[in-house]
Amino acid sequence: MMPALATLRLLLPAAGISCLLACQNTQAQTVNPLTAAILDMQGTRLASHQAATPQSATQEIKLKQQLILQKDGQFRAISDSLWPGNIRFHFLSTGNKDGMAVVDLLQWRQGVEIERNNAAEARKAYADFLFLVPAFLQQQASNSQSAALPGDSSGKYEQVSFNDVAGRPASMIIERSSGQVQSAKTATSTYEYADYSSIHDLRQPQKITMKNGDKVVLQWTINAQVTEHVDAHSFDLPAGYIEKQDKGTLRATQIAPGTYRVDGSESGYHTGFSVGSHSVAIYDAPINTTEAAKVKALIEQTAPGRKLAYIVLSHTHRDHIGGTPSYAQEGVQILTGKDGKLAVERQLGQPVASKVVEVTEQRELDLGGRSIRIYPMVSSHASDMLVAYDKNSQTLFQGDLFYLPEIGPIPPLFDVGLELDSLIRQQQLQVQQLVGVHGRSGSLQEFQKALELRMAAKSDAGKT
Repeated sequence: MMPALATLRLLLPAAGISCLLACQNTQAQTVNPLTAAILDMQGTRLASHQAATPQSATQEIKLKQQLILQKDGQFRAISDSLWPGNIRFHFLSTGNKDGMAVVDLLQWRQGVEIERNNAAEARKAYADFLFLVPAFLQQQASNSQSAALPGDSSGKYEQVSFNDVAGRPASMIIERSSGQVQSAKTATSTYEYADYSSIHDLRQPQKITMKNGDKVVLQWTINAQVTEHVDAHSFDLPAGYIEKQDKGTLRATQIAPGTYRVDGSESGYHTGFSVGSHSVAIYDAPINTTEAAKVKALIEQTAPGRKLAYIVLSHTHRDHIGGTPSYAQEGVQILTGKDGKLAVERQLGQPVASKVVEVTEQRELDLGGRSIRIYPMVSSHASDMLVAYDKNSQTLFQGDLFYLPEIGPIPPLFDVGLELDSLIRQQQLQVQQLVGVHGRSGSLQEFQKALELRMAAKSDAGKT
């Protein structure tokens, strides 16, 4: 599963407003005294390399987003998305020209920590949100030079080139007769607008399609309102959150003899590893090759003289396998679940995929005095899921099935947590620690508490 902030940026093309306006023909007019827009959005995102099965390159994700955009640059965005396995992301983002902050309203991914971004990042967020209200772009670009649209012999359209409020080159195509923006383009994205409606004097598209090149990545249906006043407290963060804590430098934390988890990575992801007398098994290779190369060097320093024998990929979502090429040396076996080789080759290329061995039934890895058992699972989050169990230390290594935030209370399990509980029970595993790629490690007691919270929440939902 993708990092929280990275996911949020994709869901929230982020924020700000210079003013509300209407457009008659090609002339933008200021609307007064309206000071803010409120957008209630529902849509679909096509997420790359996050599918429930390795055969699929993309996964359709249902999204909801509520935005408040104020002309002084303040914004608030609440996003809600559901990923395979019914894993729910629910974030609040709020900011202004001085910076922005993101909190996890469910407190499972970021826990109670506040993710902050500086003024430059907030400015980009401000600029991105403008593309959701194309009339704002016309106001911003009102002093820019327009030209006939190349190839438009009818003269029906004009093209306006401008720099957005973050200083990035952009352009838009406007229909001369109506003054409506038909599309807008940034360096990486194209926005197509349709089904305009009038809200007071504001013309707002009710449908927006966002593309990267020719590929559709987001489709929104929007219900918009405009208002003269927004309560200042609407932009406050809720109580109970704390500033993000320093996680320290990159290091190997010993969980038990021969059993480690890597902490302090730049991404916040964790790689686990087990050390035997002659070999090492690594669990997941997150994010990218740069970070993985640093982790590999750390593992070699922690377990000198041992052969790197196995890379166990919990599942083939990109954020869990992006660093695999850094480990793909001669003699290494890359273990995936059924059909995982398809996803590895699609994302990382044939040379890496050639080292993949698909595990479709229980398998033992001999590291020398330490045996690791690999369990394949057909999970609702990813059908090629693998779980690793180190009997020596009674440690279970998993990815995306059980979450504990770095700092924060124990959250209830998602559906995938019930799947993990079923595996533990069926195999009668004696578990002391559960090590994940996200968040802190957990004890069996914490896992059981998360299960109790899930059952309690389900019971309460049934009463309403």
